[in-house]
Amino acid sequence: MSRSLSRWQAVLLGLVVLTSLGLGAFGLFAVGNRQWLWADTFHIQAGFRQVRGVEVGTRVRVKGMDAGEVVAVQVPATPDADVLLRLRIDGKLRHLIRADASAQIIGEGMIGGKVVEVSPGSAAAPPVADNATVASKPAAELSDLMAQVDGAIRDLRGGQGTLGKLATDDKLYHALLQLADRGQNTLTSIQQDADALKDMPLVRNYVKDAHKLLVRPDCERNRQWFVEGDLFEPGGAVLTARGRQELDKLVPWLEGLKHKNSEVVIASYGDATLEPRVSLTLTQKQSDAVCAYLKDNHAVQKMGWFSRRKVTPIGLGVAAPPAPDKEKLPTPRVEVLVFVPQG
Repeated sequence: MSRSLSRWQAVLLGLVVLTSLGLGAFGLFAVGNRQWLWADTFHIQAGFRQVRGVEVGTRVRVKGMDAGEVVAVQVPATPDADVLLRLRIDGKLRHLIRADASAQIIGEGMIGGKVVEVSPGSAAAPPVADNATVASKPAAELSDLMAQVDGAIRDLRGGQGTLGKLATDDKLYHALLQLADRGQNTLTSIQQDADALKDMPLVRNYVKDAHKLLVRPDCERNRQWFVEGDLFEPGGAVLTARGRQELDKLVPWLEGLKHKNSEVVIASYGDATLEPRVSLTLTQKQSDAVCAYLKDNHAVQKMGWFSRRKVTPIGLGVAAPPAPDKEKLPTPRVEVLVFVPQG
């Protein structure tokens, strides 16, 4: 059994329905505009020669963050005046935007829409005032870039500019090729002269070629090695008491390899964490110290009463061995190698 509403109940129900519809419409309006009417916002303005399709509702970003929207596009009064964009920005970003801020219209992707990007400015500048006009930067358009590229190509085809002349002038092109060939020949000649200079008797004692010293396919290679701490204090080049004892133990091995035309090479490798020039100097001094001790105290260079063999110290710093090593060795280290010719 149903009951009819009284007059006052019907009026009250109507008010409730109208209020609900009004609140729903207001919510849709607020969401559509991404802004509650009572939210904290502020406004700034920027003038542009062209707005590139920006209209009311275009998004505004600050440091890449969604910050607000364009609320007005003011038509210029004269042909040479700027189009003025009025930007509404979320109040929580007020502290970021300074008086020297700037605005630029940019595109999102190759075919995306436009946004207005606001660059906040410098921290030393005061905060921007409400309704202030900030500087603007020219819009970066793909069409503008393509126009510049097209112009450059036309100049190139027409022989304009340095590249254009080079592309269209056969004599200039062939002259450049001849110059390049001469330069390559000159570099090759310099390299050959440098290699020959290294082999000169007065120079080869001072200029050491790690590849020639350590890569000898025609020789038997005999090697003993020490980690840096066995011979020196870390980062030092003065033999410790333990280091001298370790080198003393090496003497019988060296004596057993005193073959005709044999050579001794002392190679030091440095810590890769050191600065390259520092490591190169340190490893050379370590090799020199080992060489001097073995020559002065054990005469490793003497083959007999009158004959001698070559003993060469070399510091390689942070460089890798000239030839790949089958055995993985630690660094920093010192290697004592004896090369004995075969055949």
